[in-house]
Amino acid sequence: MNNVAELLRLIHNLIRLGTIAEVDHASARVRVRSGGLLTTWLPWLALRAGTTREWDPPTISEQVVLLSPGGDPALGVALTGLFSTAHPAPSDAASLWHRVFPDGAVIEYDHEAHHLRAALPGSASIDAQADVTVTTTAALTATAAGGATINANVVINGNVTLNGNLNQPSGKTATMSGAVHFKGAVTSNGKDISSSHTHTDVQRGSNNTGGVS
Repeated sequence: MNNVAELLRLIHNLIRLGTIAEVDHASARVRVRSGGLLTTWLPWLALRAGTTREWDPPTISEQVVLLSPGGDPALGVALTGLFSTAHPAPSDAASLWHRVFPDGAVIEYDHEAHHLRAALPGSASIDAQADVTVTTTAALTATAAGGATINANVVINGNVTLNGNLNQPSGKTATMSGAVHFKGAVTSNGKDISSSHTHTDVQRGSNNTGGVS
């Protein structure tokens, strides 16, 4: 009978449901609470853990499956990814890949609508050692409440519409090799040099004009 009871205990411990009780980020280990059992420090299952590695640690109260080879919880592994009442599914769309972060950031891709969306409460950056290419056959819209800084040489093969002011710092040079058409006033050093300005001391003939007034 003792052997039967021990066997039943081991079978019962093979697969158990539990929740994350503690997380040790430095050691990549968690403790799982399952009923009255609190495990020792165990590894959790990551999507990749070889030359390609992913870091996405579990959080406290996240529901997991405790898989214990041989029925020994001390040798167990926490299998993450179970929705619960405390942490329900963030979407019910069949065509959506959707990731929600604790600070409210959301990254998602809808393969039915062919739409990628990122909603970030903070900043974003791209660090690339080679060219970055953006190709679109439709409109490209980027909104940054705090502004955007691009530290790179930029080539735009298309028309540009600027809905704002253009400011070029002192000491920088603008070179235009093609035709330039202006509509409205054009000034240089505070002087109007557009077609509406007048010159002083002008006489007909071969004389040069005077200064701009």
